[in-house]
Amino acid sequence: MTHSAPALRVESQFCRDQGITLVAHDHNSVVLACEVLPRHTNRHGNAHGGLVATLLDTAMGMATRASGAVENLGTVNLTINYLRPASGRITAHAHVRRSGRSLAFCEAEVRDMQGRPLATASAVFAVAAHTGDASSLPGPP
Repeated sequence: MTHSAPALRVESQFCRDQGITLVAHDHNSVVLACEVLPRHTNRHGNAHGGLVATLLDTAMGMATRASGAVENLGTVNLTINYLRPASGRITAHAHVRRSGRSLAFCEAEVRDMQGRPLATASAVFAVAAHTGDASSLPGPP
């Protein structure tokens, strides 16, 4: 994996507001990081599940973008398994398992600084090639 390059960056203002940063990427995988701050915690003082979900979804979406000429994508399905509480600096490691003309299948894992898995996820993304128009994403039947 290479360190973050200008060609791939965290574009979502929401994600940037949470402190999510790109650590590394290659042709079909991404590593993102986030420091769990007090504003990110639940009533138990651990990372809120929504922060972990955002980190996983964003990492898998960015891995999909890194894998090819994808202009638009949307999450079709996201499944998360929360394994243990998260705190401190956490990283999401995502990769594309398989990608076709209209769907990409991804997997990801959030880890703590000791490398222990905190959550795992799988997702399916609807993808559209470069068109400059968000209407190129498949719509509901």
